[in-house]
Amino acid sequence: MKLDEKLHKQMLLKGLNGQRLARLSQVSDSEISRILAGKSLPGLENAFRLARAVGVSLDYLADDSLESDPAKSTADVTTEPERALLRVARDIGSREAAQLLEMARFMGYDAAMRRLLGAAPIEPANDAARQGAPHATARAGTA
Repeated sequence: MKLDEKLHKQMLLKGLNGQRLARLSQVSDSEISRILAGKSLPGLENAFRLARAVGVSLDYLADDSLESDPAKSTADVTTEPERALLRVARDIGSREAAQLLEMARFMGYDAAMRRLLGAAPIEPANDAARQGAPHATARAGTA
């Protein structure tokens, strides 16, 4: 996996966009854009800052042959839904996953669900009933 892909992945995991990463790492927005587009490789100082900002080792970020960070423990602390989301992100590519998440964040959950899946969002019955939603009983009855 290349540096730009690793950086995208870590940004997804941390919920960062390019501007937030720029603030955290003190690397310019334009440099981050070039790196994420695969048009540029960071110098040592910027690579170190980026690695620190996303919480990975410089070895992992810089070495294309490493698929996981050797400095991290091997204990899996992710939940099954998180692992499923990471599998989907890996399958469609980190850039595309980042774009989908950014669109969902911008549009809001309900609009994103309707547009991406053509389905209504799933609401817990208690929340829907508490809000007095008329469709809560019908939805609960069909499940």
